This record gives sequence, structure tokens and C-alpha cells, in this order.
Amino acid sequence: MENGSKEYVLGSSDMEIARLAFQHEVWSDVTGGLWRTAGISYGDSVADLGCGPGFASLELARLVGPEGQVASVDASERFVSLVSSRITSLGLQNVTVSKGDVTALTLESGTFDFVFSRWLYCFLRDPVTAAREAHRILKPGGKLIVMDYLNYLASRIFPGSDVLNSIFPAYLKTVNEHYGSYNIGGELPSMLSEIGFEIVSLEPIVRIARPGENTWRWVELFNELSVPALVENGIWTEDQREQFESEWEAAKENPGTFFFSPPMIGVVAERS
Repeated sequence: MENGSKEYVLGSSDMEIARLAFQHEVWSDVTGGLWRTAGISYGDSVADLGCGPGFASLELARLVGPEGQVASVDASERFVSLVSSRITSLGLQNVTVSKGDVTALTLESGTFDFVFSRWLYCFLRDPVTAAREAHRILKPGGKLIVMDYLNYLASRIFPGSDVLNSIFPAYLKTVNEHYGSYNIGGELPSMLSEIGFEIVSLEPIVRIARPGENTWRWVELFNELSVPALVENGIWTEDQREQFESEWEAAKENPGTFFFSPPMIGVVAERS
């Protein structure tokens, strides 16, 4: 989920790991669709770069089967330890995990059929180098699969208010100042083409959710971790936090309230 230069924005607490597990479930259908579009199947080799606690890695291990191989990489020592423990407890022989920087991989060149990264490039200061590393480790004809944010400020709560919707520019500011960009998806196709990839597929990813639905809860869990950090980092005052949380709770009681999720992009690109 991050490169070696900076800790992942939400850390690796037990609460964040639980949130990431829920996030994986919420978006597993979209993720699986991208894997099917790319053509991942039994016996393939896949690098899961920025693997986090490994939820996608374990799904990939089942998909490629014992004849395939998954190599998982993350910069977080705790996440790597968690993945390693799960591999051991499940007795998996087709997954390896290592702590590493996705802009300076130790994986061998030209060895993977697929490289997968979900919500990785948005947190990278140097996404071009990371994409070049993905290109390097792929076999000729291998495919890179990326799922990431495209246009973060298109997110809205409806009917909403200025207070409610101020959360999105606040999050964008946090990431853009200290990590990468929540609008990285708009740059990816051109960036990948310049590196030597051929764009195979571009898929828009967006949802509408009402209070109580899983995608709404996905946002709510993110807020529970991230809103306090806005105050700690001096982006919001305590008064702004209290106003937001009050209006959020009120919005949940309105039967007409809905959330328009941050538009994302699913990219499948082939190494030429």
C-alpha cells in the first residue's frame, strides 16, 4: 500500500486492518472483474505490489492454484508479518511475501504473467518508477492490473452540505501534500503508454450508496480513522470535526441521503 519512503497514511493498527478486510469484501466483485478482464487463471504467476495485509494475495493464490505463484510485496513490516502468518496457517505453498519498496523491487526481471496493484499508485511520490518496475518484472505480453482513484473531488454526499462535503478536499489535501495523488488515475494510461505498455482495457468504477449499505459503511469506517487525523495534522480544527460528525449522523437519518463514491479507474495494460 505504500512505498518505502513514508508510512501508509492510515497506519497498520488493528482497527485499520479490520477496515481493510471490510474494504476488500466491498470491492471484491470489482477486483475480480479486473482479474477476469486481464485473464488471470490457473497456473499463472502474479506479483501483488502494495499487498497490505494480503487479502487480495490470498484470493489470487486460490485463483492461480498450486501450479501458480503469488509474490506479495509491501513496505509495512506489520502487514508483511500478517501475510506471512496467514500463509503459514493456511499451509499455502504458492505465496511468498517480502518487505520492500515498490520503486526498487528485488524481484527478478521478466518472471511474472501479471502484476496487480490496488490503491497503491495514489500513495506514491514516484509512480513512474513503480510502473517501470512493474514493467521490468513482467514477461513480454504480461499484464499490469491497476485499480486506483481517478477524480476524488467528484465524491459527494447528497443532498449534503458544505460541511459534509468539505471532507473530500480535506482528504485530498492530506494525500497530495504528504503522499501522492488521489487523482492519479487520470495520469495512468498516458504514463503507462510512455513506459512501454499497451492499454488493453480502461474501466470506470463508481458506486452510489445509502446509509446502512456496505459501500456507505466503507466510507464511514474510513472517516472514523481519518477525521481524527485531520485534526492531529492541523488540516481541521476540533470545531470542524464536531460539525462534520454531527451533520454526518443527521444525514444518516434522512431517507433521501446517498453517497456518490470517488470515481476510480480499472486499468489493464500489456507489456510489449
